[in-house]
Amino acid sequence: MTSEPIDPRAELLARRDAAYARWPRRCGAEFAAEMTAIAEEFLALANAAEFCGADPCVRLRAWLHTGDAYLAFGTARDAMRLRSAADAYRMAEALLGETETSALERVHLHDAHGRALLQLAEEDDVELASAAAHRLATALTLARQHIPERVASIKLELCRAEHVIALQRNPAALRTQVSESVF
Repeated sequence: MTSEPIDPRAELLARRDAAYARWPRRCGAEFAAEMTAIAEEFLALANAAEFCGADPCVRLRAWLHTGDAYLAFGTARDAMRLRSAADAYRMAEALLGETETSALERVHLHDAHGRALLQLAEEDDVELASAAAHRLATALTLARQHIPERVASIKLELCRAEHVIALQRNPAALRTQVSESVF
C-alpha cells in the first residue's frame, strides 16, 4: 500500500478555508488564534523554502500565503500582524523577477501588499501611504489587462490611498473637511 505524500501547504490552505467558512466575519478570539497558528506555520514553510533554496515560485507562493494569513485578521489596531503581512509580501515581491507567476498572483500580491501598507499608514505616514498607492496602482494596471472583475475593488483602495496622501500633504484640507462635516 502506497500513501500520497502530505503537502503541508495544501493542508494549511484547507485549514485557512475552513476557518473562513467557520468565521465568515473574520473576527473573534478563536478566529485570531486559528489564523495566528496558520500564519506561523506558513511562515515556517516560507523560511524552510528560503533555507533550502527552493524554486523561486514555491518561495513566492509561501510568502504570499504567509502574508494573506496575517492580513486576514490584522487591523490598524494590530500593527504587528499587519507588519508581518507587509514583510511577507515584500519577500514575495522580491522574488517576482526570478520567476514567472500568473497574472492573478501578481494582482493579488500587489493588491494585498498595498492594502496592508495602507492600513499601517493610518492617517499619519505619507511614505507608507505612497508605497501602498504605488502597489495598488500596479495591481490596478494588471487587473485591467487580466482580471477585470477585480478592478472596482482595487480602484476603491487606490482612491483611499490617494485620499490619505492628499490629506497628509495638506493638513488644512483635513481641518476644512472636518469642520464642514460637523456643520
